Amino acid sequence: MQNVSKFNWMLVTRKVYNGVEMLRTYCLPLVLLSLLSFESSADVLTDKLQYERPKIGLALSGGGARGAAHVGVLKVLEELNIPVDYIAGTSMGAVVGGLYASGMSSDEIEKQLVLIDWETVFNDKAARPERSQRRKDDDRLYLVKGKIGISEAGVRVPSAAVQGQKFDFILKSLTLPVANINNFDELPIPFRAVAMDLATGDEVVLAKGDLSIAMHASMAIPAAFSPIELDGKLLVDGGAANNLPISVVRAMGADIVIAIDISTPLLTKDKLDRALAVIDQLTGLLTRRNVEIQLQTLTDADVLILPELDSIGTMDFSHVVQAVEQGRQAALAQQSQLSALSLATEKYQHYAAMQQQQSWQQPVINFIRFDNNSKVSDEYLLEHLSVKVGQPFDLNALESGIATLYGLDIFESVRYDLVNEQDQTGLIVKAKQKSWGTDSLQAGLELSSDLSGESAFNIGLAYTQQPLNSLNGEWRTALQIGEEPGIISELYLPLDTASRYFTNIALSWQNQDMRLYGDNGGRADAEYEVKRWGARLAVGRNFGKWGEVRVGLRRFTGNADVAVGGPSYRSFDFDDGQFFISAKTDTLDNLHFPREGHFNSIEWIRAKQELGADDDYDKVDIRLSTANSWNDDSVILSVQYGSTVSGDSSIHNRYRLGGFMRLSGLNENELSGQHYGLASVVYQRRLYRSQIVPVFAGAAFQLGNTWQDKDDIGLTSDDLVTSGTLFLGADTPIGPMYLGYGLAEGSGDGAAYLFLGQPFF
Repeated sequence: MQNVSKFNWMLVTRKVYNGVEMLRTYCLPLVLLSLLSFESSADVLTDKLQYERPKIGLALSGGGARGAAHVGVLKVLEELNIPVDYIAGTSMGAVVGGLYASGMSSDEIEKQLVLIDWETVFNDKAARPERSQRRKDDDRLYLVKGKIGISEAGVRVPSAAVQGQKFDFILKSLTLPVANINNFDELPIPFRAVAMDLATGDEVVLAKGDLSIAMHASMAIPAAFSPIELDGKLLVDGGAANNLPISVVRAMGADIVIAIDISTPLLTKDKLDRALAVIDQLTGLLTRRNVEIQLQTLTDADVLILPELDSIGTMDFSHVVQAVEQGRQAALAQQSQLSALSLATEKYQHYAAMQQQQSWQQPVINFIRFDNNSKVSDEYLLEHLSVKVGQPFDLNALESGIATLYGLDIFESVRYDLVNEQDQTGLIVKAKQKSWGTDSLQAGLELSSDLSGESAFNIGLAYTQQPLNSLNGEWRTALQIGEEPGIISELYLPLDTASRYFTNIALSWQNQDMRLYGDNGGRADAEYEVKRWGARLAVGRNFGKWGEVRVGLRRFTGNADVAVGGPSYRSFDFDDGQFFISAKTDTLDNLHFPREGHFNSIEWIRAKQELGADDDYDKVDIRLSTANSWNDDSVILSVQYGSTVSGDSSIHNRYRLGGFMRLSGLNENELSGQHYGLASVVYQRRLYRSQIVPVFAGAAFQLGNTWQDKDDIGLTSDDLVTSGTLFLGADTPIGPMYLGYGLAEGSGDGAAYLFLGQPFF
């Protein structure tokens, strides 16, 4: 038995030895090779170790400007070496979260939030210097800013006050480095944006597509911002569906959730004393209820951060830096709980390097293509885009070009995509025509009153058909009733795709009261009712967006009937035929309350009997003005001069001065003559910044007069009338409105004014 046992043991030993030899001979090299392979792949091992830790997700709530507090929290997470594996955000939380998920650091996000001009970003209208001369001229019409659309479907209005054109461009620009990523799980940090289906009220979790569009949809506040149409749904701000998306980030795979709630708190009973406060409270109630439901799902392992933001409102974007600091302080208050989630410095540095946004190189644009559903041609759009094939991608040039296209006032939105097709980079411009109709109806009100009984008002209504053709022609008919009833129908036709050349045709009728004043203490000696029919034909040349030159013919006929006056005043008929040349430059940022830019114009008129005029005469009109600002203060300098350089024009065609900002304190058009001059210095201070109704206060000093004969023109104190004005003004949606007081030399007690209209230019 011992021999057998010994044999068996030896047999076992031999088998083990043979096995070891086999392992050494055949397997050990493979094992060593594998170990070397793992050793040379430290990143894989590090990643493996990294994912053995609990996965951390951020849930970022909505709250408008208060959302900048999220950035402060992100700063603390970075300082404490806390990795973020998933992010879900709603509204402003989606914007901050989406940018962080794209690889931007908290410092970069804060910098961008500070750089954004929040005063203008939620105003779709292109900045005035970016508009064509034709669209700038629209500002001279006393029409309300809002337009009612006319289409085959009937009379319609936009679905929201703001389409979000500028905001959309900013988001697109900030996410260019990840523009080619369609699946949000492939971002440096997996991300979800939460929106709401406007038709059903259901929560919509956006996990793919264009990151900028997803962020925009999540922040599209109903009625204030236009819904985003995506995958057959109309998406709006997700706050009413899930304002603090803890459930969303948990579903992504987060083991631990860091929830940041910056939503606006509900108002107390004593503050519910205004209509807007009640509306805000109703909105807050919808949001707060779903937030409370989400908060109930938090566990002891999760972290809730509540920044103290009571002094910062939803639209207080001027307090971005303050909100960031408040978020930072709230996160530091939770430092002991957050520190348990920290990684070792080496591991966090590796994590941070993996999440960093990839550098983006400006490509060369090999082709440009339009997704255009309007009447205007792609060639027309290309000329106005000002981006050239074969040139490096220039974001500033593209921004200016897209603003120009949007400023044509026929598109609901103008967006762009960079695509790669067959190893070529292309620019796709998506120009979506206004869904409520490109034809428009506008009303307007013009009012002038010296608050002592003398007043005048006009109500206007204009219907514009645009575009008429592939070159964006337009036809506008305007009707005016009131003190000066009239009607004008005007056709404006560009002649080339770049809109360099154009033709302008107009027919008009006007009924105007004209008073003649003498030396009897400011009372009118006579009043005429002047009726005039006219026609105009002109051709012109635009120079970019800053000016134009035009030449043309004007033909008028009419009659002036005495309404009030002695026997020496008689009714008469008149005819006028003119050839004219005019030129102007206009770079003002605002025609009503300008802060920067200039407006200059000159027109020469020759009336000839051969053209139908009663008498031959020549006139010249010159206007020079400039505006300059510092901080909230502005100074506007203006000089105007007009002269009948030869011959005499009839009384209905003479120069007039008097009234608000035209030698305030005098009666409306109290002075008249064949020549006039007016110099003006206006100081104004912006009292209240607002994109809806900014408020200004100011003072003006003016010097001028009218003269019947050239020999009477002079610059001495005896030849000129001085005038001073104090005013309070507001740029309202129905036009610029002023409350002022003016005193002119010889006007006695002066005059108080209520004025709605354009007094400066």
